[in-house]
Amino acid sequence: MGRAAHELARELARTHEVLLLCPGEETALEGGRPGEPRILRVAAGREGDVVLPDLRVERLLRRRLDRFNPHVVHAQDFGILALWAQDWARRTGRPFLATLHCLPSQAHAFTSAEKGAFTRIMGRSPLFRLFLHVFLERCDGVIALNGAMEADLRRFGYRGPVYRVPNGRNLCAYQALSFADPREPEKRLLFVGSFARRKNQGYLIEVMSHLRVPARLELVGGALEPGYLAEVQEKVQALGLSTVEVVGPVPYGEIPRRLERAHLFVSASRLEVQSLAVIEALAAGTPVVGLANATIDELVDDRVGKRLSPDASPAEFAREVERICALPPEAYERMCRAARERVRPLDWESVVERTTNVYRELALARARRRPAFWSPWLVTASAVRYSFRDLARPKRARRLSRAPRQA
Repeated sequence: MGRAAHELARELARTHEVLLLCPGEETALEGGRPGEPRILRVAAGREGDVVLPDLRVERLLRRRLDRFNPHVVHAQDFGILALWAQDWARRTGRPFLATLHCLPSQAHAFTSAEKGAFTRIMGRSPLFRLFLHVFLERCDGVIALNGAMEADLRRFGYRGPVYRVPNGRNLCAYQALSFADPREPEKRLLFVGSFARRKNQGYLIEVMSHLRVPARLELVGGALEPGYLAEVQEKVQALGLSTVEVVGPVPYGEIPRRLERAHLFVSASRLEVQSLAVIEALAAGTPVVGLANATIDELVDDRVGKRLSPDASPAEFAREVERICALPPEAYERMCRAARERVRPLDWESVVERTTNVYRELALARARRRPAFWSPWLVTASAVRYSFRDLARPKRARRLSRAPRQA
């Protein structure tokens, strides 16, 4: 989500004035040169993967946004800054657009499963569904990345305008890569994604134990769930698989080189909307074998790899990997070229044009509703202010503040 938001801002800034509002180490305004977005970072505290922006700078944010005077406000999540920007847009009569990068009916499942019990319970509670429903109803439109997202929005109860615009990628950076050589005796398999239970890397390790062709699997990604990463490493050791390499996080610029060497991109992810990693693999001309999810259903078939049912066994998955690895060089190259062709419409130039058309439509049909006397997010904003102040204080000071005062 973060990468998509920053890249969209950068691509839009080539032809539009863009201000990107996001959390940061401290509150500061950056950039602003022609062809670049201005970036307004808001100081934020962090607890695990939860970021708490300090809304005590609200007046500064309001002045900056008033001065910038945008025609459209576009949020990429439903976090604290998005809620604040939504209120600003409604107060000033600007259209507010949101892109969700998680299915609303399963939004709680897209974060770490190793959060505290209270957070997990709240994520599954009717209160969270109500919060998300109110947020969506206060939008002038929602961008759905694909058909699965649009269908889920409607099932969730959203009845407002939906615009279909996919994620964009810089396809030129991948289309210049060479295809892997199918004549190499050892095949290279690759998966890129955070270590989390929904990404299901443990399944891919079981696949490796069923393979009857020489192959090596690379697992690239950071540890969203450190406990799950430890489980994956233990499984590799328990099965004695020297052909599995848990690489961990790598610089983003290194991904194209790893895709260029990979004969197959393999994915057992249980839940995705529109995975950037799968799009990049196809753009590099790397066939994809994956278990069905919204991304695999949309982009993968027999022409570019293989889509398996979500309950397929590791042995079935391994057989499909073996089949593609055994293709004659000419057939394998046709599959690689078809993979590149599959994601051609997802180039940034096309995505920016479609996004701009949505902005234009919203700006022309400018929202004329006046804000209510109060915002439903005032309670949330107040809680965040308190939480941030509490986080920012040293633990010792927090303990002392709770101790009874002595006469």
